[in-house]
Amino acid sequence: MFEQVYQTNFELEDKYWWFVARNQIVLQVFERVANLANGETVLDFGCGTGGFASLLSKKYNVIGIDPSPIAIEFCKKRGLQNVFQTTLDDFRHNGTMPKAIFALDVIEHIEEDVTTLKRLASLLENDGYLIVTVPAYQWLWSNHDILHMHFRRYNKKTLINSLRNAGYKIQYVSYFNTLLFFPAVVMRIFERKTSIEETPPVTPVSETLNNILTKIFLLEKKLLPFLRFPFGLSLIAIAKKL
Repeated sequence: MFEQVYQTNFELEDKYWWFVARNQIVLQVFERVANLANGETVLDFGCGTGGFASLLSKKYNVIGIDPSPIAIEFCKKRGLQNVFQTTLDDFRHNGTMPKAIFALDVIEHIEEDVTTLKRLASLLENDGYLIVTVPAYQWLWSNHDILHMHFRRYNKKTLINSLRNAGYKIQYVSYFNTLLFFPAVVMRIFERKTSIEETPPVTPVSETLNNILTKIFLLEKKLLPFLRFPFGLSLIAIAKKL
């Protein structure tokens, strides 16, 4: 991932509509399904610049790992200390088995996703939870995916298959970012006419529009713990280690 992407993410994670709503939705759904006790150890795999890890740290003992030294520098600027620049294969947990592992918009960056999912399972406590979010629908592939170095986008079936092939039992799976689906599809179609050099890491919006988009997206926070959306720009799955 380009340094520009990390810089942009660090600057926007706490206020940009997509990050703010996604992070709150993930926590809401997770806590409804898993009901983890305060202070439990959780791992943020591919923690990036630390926005979600910082949110998790308010309730849980968070370990963050990311292969990028730039990302880890940004994490430490947020005050996160238990973060490590390492690959999954090189990660040494020193006997600490997390009760949950979060991989938010991570496995689409990995060519051998099932192999990685199996490795994550080996780190989990027995009956531990894996929480993943991924971009949806290969037909929505755009410059955004290229810029963020994705290998693929998923649909519900392919995500479930990857998790099951890695030995997990599915607890919850749904599309989300549904209420903004149709305008986003139109934007992606127009984006295809733009060169990769002209594509920003994050689509800029005014403060007013950002507030509106945040409120719309956050409406899903109240619904997703109880519903399964039939389509959306992203997928969320919670799976249990067998």
